[in-house]
Amino acid sequence: MKKFISFSLVAIISIVSLSTIFQLAAAKDQELSGGKVTIIYDAFGKPSDLDRGWGYSALVEYGGKRILFDTGGQYEAFKANINKLKIDLTKLDFVVLSHRHGDHTSGLAYVLEKNPNVVIYAPSETGSFGTPFSAPQALQRKVDSLPDDLQYFDGKIGNGEVDSPWKSANIKRITDISEVAPNISLIRTVSDVKGTLELAEVSMAIKTPKGLAVIVGCSHPGIEKILAKASEINPNIYTIAGGLHLVDKSDEVVRQTVTNFKEKWKLQRVAAGHCTGHFAQVEITKVFSDKHDHSGLGDVIALP
Repeated sequence: MKKFISFSLVAIISIVSLSTIFQLAAAKDQELSGGKVTIIYDAFGKPSDLDRGWGYSALVEYGGKRILFDTGGQYEAFKANINKLKIDLTKLDFVVLSHRHGDHTSGLAYVLEKNPNVVIYAPSETGSFGTPFSAPQALQRKVDSLPDDLQYFDGKIGNGEVDSPWKSANIKRITDISEVAPNISLIRTVSDVKGTLELAEVSMAIKTPKGLAVIVGCSHPGIEKILAKASEINPNIYTIAGGLHLVDKSDEVVRQTVTNFKEKWKLQRVAAGHCTGHFAQVEITKVFSDKHDHSGLGDVIALP
């Protein structure tokens, strides 16, 4: 009888232990299926000891991946914030540079000091990030009356290659839509806006159970152009986070864009930062209420 009772107790304990293991495994799976975005660099946010500056940087953690998205506008401020937030740059899976502007790339030198071999994704763009520069037809025009010393490459066609500012960095260039990790894609769009004409920009689209989470740097090509490109991956877009570049747009354009977020794109949340602008922040709050995730310096935005 005692042996039977002992056996029964062992069986019960085993069942409970197995149940606990399954619960922990399920919790771990749920944790990995979700993630977060931590704002490392921006010009606004709640009071803290973090250094504010014009630019953008965020640590995106999703599906077991740790991704640094942009690197801010000042080396020292970026370095200080990385250390204050206790972010280990040696444990990054990869870095994304949304575009070539200094307010998104200035901290990369510090990243490379800590992690010189990290993979860096950047937009393919003539003459930027070490992308080979193909001499246009106009440079190849032969004019016999031109003295030899005024002819490009001594009258021969040169390769026109332009070095990256980070010559030893492992930079991979994005040309369209590329899945760089399970459920994580990078998308390239090009600006047709005066002032940034032909500027290429890379954004990130993460497949979540509730739809895409789109992370943007500055949205120079236009945030709706980026959303349209992202919708090629999945038309169900859950949220956007980052700089929406509405700061220099008219009130009318801002109102229409924010209305489109809700009615056309069916966004459920917005986490607007960097170059979004004061007026746009107010309009987003009007339309999205508590679904407007404040995403200033030091804030953490949950991803489903």
